[in-house]
Amino acid sequence: MPISQERISPLLDTATRLLLVTRLRGKEVARKEFVLSPQSPEELARSVAELHVDVLLCAALSQGLHRELERHGVRVQPHLCGDTEIVLRAFCRKRLNQPEFRMPGCWGRHSGWNCCRSRRSARLLKTTFRPNQK
Repeated sequence: MPISQERISPLLDTATRLLLVTRLRGKEVARKEFVLSPQSPEELARSVAELHVDVLLCAALSQGLHRELERHGVRVQPHLCGDTEIVLRAFCRKRLNQPEFRMPGCWGRHSGWNCCRSRRSARLLKTTFRPNQK
């Protein structure tokens, strides 16, 4: 999980810290924080994969980085926000689908890259919003 000020970092691509939590049989057995240097999406994905990350909890990330992480076998769970410890507890209890963990603007459950703000919904917003004209 990329972290910033004890919360999930808003953008994985530019995160400077990564929290790695190792669990075994449902219990936390290790925790380590890593400092991330600026890297290309390919290098960052390779660095994360070399840490043997199975699941990456994050807020937002570029499509290129998402693709690279998946190519390296890292399952990405995007569109999350909140306090690090609370999100970790929710993840362990399989409760990340609760609204309090969704990034602002994300209203549904997500699996994969596509967010709820699809082109179709953006088109609908554009055509239905009409500012007051005088």
